[in-house]
Amino acid sequence: MGQVEEARVSCLDLLTCHRELLVSTLRSIQCLLDNLLANRFFCEEDVEIVQRTVTKPNQVRKILELVQCKGEDACEFFVFIIYKICDAYIDLQPWLKEINYKPSRDMEEMKVVNTDPISRYCEKQRHEMSRDTSFIMSYGQQDETRLEDLYTDTVMELFNDANESLGFIQSLNQLLGEDGVFNPQGEIIYVMGDAGVGKSILLQKLQNLWSKRELQTDAIFFFKFRCRMFSIFKEAEQISLRDLLFKYNCYPDHDPDNEVFDYILRFPDKVVFTFDGYDEIQEEIDLMNVPEVVSPEDKANSLQLLLSLLCGKLLKGSKKILTTRTGIELQSRVIKKKVVLRGFSPDHLKTYIKLQFKEQEHRDLVSVQLDASPHLCGLCSTPLFSWIVFKSFRHLHTIHDTFHLPETSITLTDIFLLLSEVFLSRLATPASPLLKKSTRCTSETFRVGLRPLAGFAKLALQGLERGSFLCSQEEISECGLTEEDMALGFLRPISEFDATDAPATFEFIHITLQSFLAAFALVLDEQTSGNSILKFFTECSRRREPCCLPLAFCTRSFVKPCEKRPSSTNEHLQFTNLFLSGLLVATFVCCHYFDCWV
Repeated sequence: MGQVEEARVSCLDLLTCHRELLVSTLRSIQCLLDNLLANRFFCEEDVEIVQRTVTKPNQVRKILELVQCKGEDACEFFVFIIYKICDAYIDLQPWLKEINYKPSRDMEEMKVVNTDPISRYCEKQRHEMSRDTSFIMSYGQQDETRLEDLYTDTVMELFNDANESLGFIQSLNQLLGEDGVFNPQGEIIYVMGDAGVGKSILLQKLQNLWSKRELQTDAIFFFKFRCRMFSIFKEAEQISLRDLLFKYNCYPDHDPDNEVFDYILRFPDKVVFTFDGYDEIQEEIDLMNVPEVVSPEDKANSLQLLLSLLCGKLLKGSKKILTTRTGIELQSRVIKKKVVLRGFSPDHLKTYIKLQFKEQEHRDLVSVQLDASPHLCGLCSTPLFSWIVFKSFRHLHTIHDTFHLPETSITLTDIFLLLSEVFLSRLATPASPLLKKSTRCTSETFRVGLRPLAGFAKLALQGLERGSFLCSQEEISECGLTEEDMALGFLRPISEFDATDAPATFEFIHITLQSFLAAFALVLDEQTSGNSILKFFTECSRRREPCCLPLAFCTRSFVKPCEKRPSSTNEHLQFTNLFLSGLLVATFVCCHYFDCWV
């Protein structure tokens, strides 16, 4: 008999020979007991004997004693469980190779059920992430589109630490791969892009692929965070790394010995993190006074935990993808690879048109208008803007007698006024039953919707003034908005923050829409002075000292602790200024929209 055959018939001897290794290494006791009991190698009394044993090493000793008393078949099944459930017994996989273990034919027919907390948690994460990422929520949560029916790739360009192009990424699998890595010791895959270029939906697609086991990675855990959630923690509130991971994603079930968290600490390379919107973080602190968190057991401010994760002080070696707007620079020493999103290529845009429009007539109409307007075509290379234009086209073409994309030069202000018209058209009086469609009257739509539009604009401005992208139900009510107004589509609830036990939290469907509405509020308010209208221009004109901190709220200069200014939202104020300029163009205002309010 060969060495393999000898191993097969000597499992009892193997357990005796390697007893010390098994006692010191074996984890997930309950999974062993469940399978030994289910296959009738153990009885209920045997399980109770093991469970009454106090320490885990003594529980392993007791299992080994009982298994060896049951004979060779029980011993081989014990080894077979370790072989079959490799995730739960990852530390013993080298031992299996050392003894050259191969299960016998009879043993391969035995049923092994994975009740290990680590494997269960992995499956729970995949299930919940699949549920959370399979759909794209559209206007006012009144319409959901499957992610796979609408997601379109964008141009992703790799750069080195000197900002020199390294070529382009062809698939999302390359994002986590070694392509473009210029600093193997770095911790962050740094994804940058302009507003609306598709950073968030890129992460959603990545998460969805992992949940379906279609992402080429050996990571078994995936934690997703939106950076703005760190703004909701009170400054003095302390939280542990364990709570940050589990409370704001999903919690492991049936894990009394904390095996899941222990596994994460021991094998951080099996973990993927995504942090979306680093530019949105609103904490006003002096980075030089932020102590690092190096112990995973210590409680700390949520911002400290975030910075320590990104720097690699916690869970060093885990895969971390951080998205932010273009222009925020981090030190190269913490960046592993750098990716810049460029939006749709012409081919990507054609694919997106096909997904948006099922009718060939509409595809042809939109394509002709885009070909005739290079400026509009250029704007539609940004996914957010093309989404607004195409959804507006479909919506307004459906309810109105006729609707075409603007034939003249179109601006960002036009695009967001178009989106507002779509939302407010829900308030319009239904067309006569004798008419299939109503006649489009933009001024009438805005006249009918002036009250809720003014309320949303006021809410947006108040949030921007205090440097916040979140709003509460109380703040919404104070702006005169009703439950019916909420259904228009400007706001959406934030389910990720439910774990804070705070009242319901909402956000605008995109930060750029909040900037637009804030500008709208300044124009609408007749009492607003010229200085008030121009205050954001003044704020943005303040020159900032260049800084490149390890992780950085790099949009900020160093400030004294007593100083407080909304510099973290500077980029969003710039968008507000752009929209304000567009809304203040006299010809535009008088002839197109504001004539109905004068």
